Amino acid sequence: MEYWQAIAHCEVEQLVPFARLAEQAGFSGVTSGDHFVTPEKIESPYPYTVDQKRWENAKTIIPDPLIQCAALAQVTARLRFMTTCYVLPMREPFAAAKAISSAAVLSGNRLVLGVGVGWMREEFELTGSDFATRGRRCDEMLEVLGKLLAGGMVEHHGEFFDFPRCEMVPVPDRPLPILIAGHSDAALRRAARFDGWLGSHYDVADLCAQAERFRKLRASTGRAGAAQAVAGVHDLARPEQVRALEDAGVTGVICMPLSWRGVAASTLEEKRAAMQRFADEVIAKAG
Repeated sequence: MEYWQAIAHCEVEQLVPFARLAEQAGFSGVTSGDHFVTPEKIESPYPYTVDQKRWENAKTIIPDPLIQCAALAQVTARLRFMTTCYVLPMREPFAAAKAISSAAVLSGNRLVLGVGVGWMREEFELTGSDFATRGRRCDEMLEVLGKLLAGGMVEHHGEFFDFPRCEMVPVPDRPLPILIAGHSDAALRRAARFDGWLGSHYDVADLCAQAERFRKLRASTGRAGAAQAVAGVHDLARPEQVRALEDAGVTGVICMPLSWRGVAASTLEEKRAAMQRFADEVIAKAG
């Protein structure tokens, strides 16, 4: 089992010491979300709460996750960085590929790219991107991304994107891990084609069921090799819960931020204490 610490919504001045503390506490890496802006009016249903209302407000701190990855990699030694998740079809493919490639290179191959199709129609409209075709465009953008990050001269002729031979430099010197986020059938089918699945905001029991669902779907595709299954968990507190998750095929869990415990803001010491409690009660005891 790998243990990730969510660093989303952290106060900007605390990001560097928070990342260092996570590394010292024994976490595999930190995770961060992705939004350009917060529209004043949001009518799109939020998929991660019971009432489908987004709990963040316009003042919620959301740095660009790839810039954040490149910056924090310079002040840590082994910590990895996962986007949860990068809304690929909301972007132009060359700009996205350049940012992703640069973050992977500058972090020393410590980036794990979590990709999703997004849920907020209003944000897509602000960028001029078609919300209705985001799934198909995401599939094609992942194909384009694979070509560009492989290095050398490449070309592409598809439904949405068409370009002649060109080359992107720099590119990482090893394959970039890509996890696909979401809980729909389409998201799980997409995840089965890549390195694994990425989930958000689960209780342990629900995560076990979802991971089993993904494991069976992956097996049905005939893909060789084990797939990752990583998700944020609300109620993970005991070693036996970790073993149940492992049995279900979960390979990584994300320790949720203090904001999900009703704390709107917290000091660095409060963050350190919360991480250390998790490290002592879960990581150390579960192994």
